[in-house]
Amino acid sequence: MKRLIACLLLLAMSVCVFAGCNETTTPNDTPDVVEPAENGLDNAIAYVKTAYKKAAENTAKDFQRVGKVPVGDTVYTVVWTTDVSEDLVKIEVAEDGLVTVNVNEGAEADTPYVLTATITDENGNTATHSWNHILPAGLNVDGLTYAQIVDMGYALADGEKNENTFRLFGKIVNIDTPWSADYKNITVTIAVAGKEDKPIMCYRLKGEGADTLAVGDEITVEGVIKNYKGTIEFDAGCTLVAKSEVVDQKALVKAAFNLGEGDALAYPAVMTGTVTEITTAWSDQYGNITVNMQVEDKIVMAYRLTGDGAKDLKAGDVITVAGKIKNYKGTIEFDAGCLLVPNDMYHSVKNALSAYKLQDQESQDAEKTITGTIVSIDTPYSADYKNITVTIVVAGLEDYKIQCYRLKGEGAEALKIGDTITATGKLKNYKGTYEFDAGCVLEATAASEAPAPVAPEDPQEIVAAAYALEDGAALPYTATLTGVITTIDTEWSEQYGNITVTIQVGDNAEQPIQCFRLKGEGAADLKVGDSITVTGMIKNYKGTVQFNAGCTLG
Repeated sequence: MKRLIACLLLLAMSVCVFAGCNETTTPNDTPDVVEPAENGLDNAIAYVKTAYKKAAENTAKDFQRVGKVPVGDTVYTVVWTTDVSEDLVKIEVAEDGLVTVNVNEGAEADTPYVLTATITDENGNTATHSWNHILPAGLNVDGLTYAQIVDMGYALADGEKNENTFRLFGKIVNIDTPWSADYKNITVTIAVAGKEDKPIMCYRLKGEGADTLAVGDEITVEGVIKNYKGTIEFDAGCTLVAKSEVVDQKALVKAAFNLGEGDALAYPAVMTGTVTEITTAWSDQYGNITVNMQVEDKIVMAYRLTGDGAKDLKAGDVITVAGKIKNYKGTIEFDAGCLLVPNDMYHSVKNALSAYKLQDQESQDAEKTITGTIVSIDTPYSADYKNITVTIVVAGLEDYKIQCYRLKGEGAEALKIGDTITATGKLKNYKGTYEFDAGCVLEATAASEAPAPVAPEDPQEIVAAAYALEDGAALPYTATLTGVITTIDTEWSEQYGNITVTIQVGDNAEQPIQCFRLKGEGAADLKVGDSITVTGMIKNYKGTVQFNAGCTLG
């Protein structure tokens, strides 16, 4: 809200000006004329300095600044700059000269920056003034789950509220105040799935369709959450977004539209939107289509989109697309190779892709839930430790696999390749492997109807298949091989009850198989030259073809 305040310029003479005093307000686009003194440049910069002397340090949202200051008959242009990249803070000048400081609400960390105003007179003389600001980390960088937003609301003390706007999708469990035709609002209480014991009131909810709301309706609500005398609620002015789930994508859209020409987001992303136009029809030859879709209030192109159902897309369809986003000559688009994924997989895909933002050894603080299909059993189920390690592909995103490390839970012992599972845990980047960390939990399983893959009878076929594996990949079956020990790589460990050896299968001297942490009766006495039979999962670990830990002798 603009506020009229009297500001005294402590210069050669005093003048009154209009000024805003926080990061969300601004003086009028063109202030009242500042009376000239001997040095109009000093007057102009003094006006700007005074106008924003109470500007808030934290800038979580966009804010505006004047772009012109009249001093007598001269209009000075104010040039605003920052010392950080445009993907964090971008200066935008409107046709009327008003300046918007566009901040990245999805910033990954608190970022100090300096905002500087520079004014130059007709003789080339300049005057500057700077303000220290902080761009706070966006709460929705990786996408808080609805449950986490509810928990955050319930952590507020009486009278506190969140500064940011959030969306929740939930079911109406009570109509607290019926629709008012006079005030055009209604108060309802919703429950978010999994958090039924923590209801959220939507106080004086407004928006299209609010007049027809009923208990049992599933709705998306947006607003500021606060604790009012123990009631956790969306504050007055909250809005009914839709009588369905509409995810909050504002931070991602803003980051995409802040890209400079030729730039791309450093991480893969997923968006849900409505198709507005088929820009290039489906190609049977190339198996792709190009469409424009509306996401929030912007148009994003999905260039050469592939995936099940892409062929039949039409205007009006609601679709979910995953891939790399870039600015191509001013068009914000998913790059070629983007994939159409099922709409109901949006949250799983978003959570999976969020792992690919992590640096090596970095992990996320909050737990995520992902549903995907098992493509490899990396470590067989351990009866001793009651866990298994598997790798899943989410919604067909082969390039963005997620490993479930030491996965535990009911049914884990029976998992096989092709099963669809839902897992929950903390995501991390472990030396380039994007994974749920140890302790992740199996929430649900949908067993594949396809029979489990069976190893070939010919051992040479197994060895050949093993050596065809890419780094990190594993054979889709449990294998048994007989070979002669050529080296003892790690001596028998009494503490851990295992040994590591390498064997040669048949005449394949050029294709040895390592038996990593081999265990079983007689393993303690193994020596070079012994002929042994080993059973387990075979994988390529950084160029070493090996039976995985847990392989057994005999």
